[in-house]
Amino acid sequence: MASKTYVTISFNTEGDRDILRWLERQENRSAAVRDVIREHLGQGGVTIGHVYRAIQDLERKLQAGLVVRPGDDGGKLDSDVPADIAAALDALGKV
Repeated sequence: MASKTYVTISFNTEGDRDILRWLERQENRSAAVRDVIREHLGQGGVTIGHVYRAIQDLERKLQAGLVVRPGDDGGKLDSDVPADIAAALDALGKV
């Protein structure tokens, strides 16, 4: 029989609200978390989750006053957008 181990994690009630809502909807939280972690470990590229998080991050930045404007760079995002987020959005455009 397989043995079990327990791992405790914490969440920020404001910053992780989306995760907490998702967890509340799960019938078996442990199984759901294991599935998500395994899916993440098996992914080698950009997932819809990456894109969703990038969009959420951009939304937060826009609400904070970030300005996105086309310029000499061919309409690319301002340089203060992290490279991984810009790459995820670029990859979305190629799908």
